[in-house]
Amino acid sequence: MEVGIVLMDGSDIVDTYHALVDPGHPITPFVRELTGISDEMVQGQPQFASIAEHVAELMDDRIFVAHNVQFDCKFMTTELKRCCIKFNPPRLCTVKLSRRVFPGQPSYSLHKLTESLGLPDFNHHRALDDTMAAAEILKLALAKVGEEGVLKYVVNQKKNK
Repeated sequence: MEVGIVLMDGSDIVDTYHALVDPGHPITPFVRELTGISDEMVQGQPQFASIAEHVAELMDDRIFVAHNVQFDCKFMTTELKRCCIKFNPPRLCTVKLSRRVFPGQPSYSLHKLTESLGLPDFNHHRALDDTMAAAEILKLALAKVGEEGVLKYVVNQKKNK
């Protein structure tokens, strides 16, 4: 029902993409309460199939980075597969990265971690806001351990030929 993408070149944010998506069924009360997204907000929005190719192009040849990356990547892979688009990117989890680069934090939930790292507050459980928060964590990690120090935590990397 929502897609948020932050494109980075090193530690620079170079573009963002956001779209509300009509899920084709009513939003459950739990999800509505968690995200603040209502049926009215997605009414008249495109279904995922109509933006799938653009989303896949944006993420082509990039590392998929997210807080609890398996959760988000599973959704994206499933939705793209429904549109006959293969998606199996290299992935970087900012939870796992943060545990290694910023040890001893009181919590590694996205909200608590951004708070303890002194990052700005954000609109929790909204796609682009969560993605921007993960990008800010990644930028701090890059500043602390460098690109090589971060890249060693990427999984599903393609091997050099």
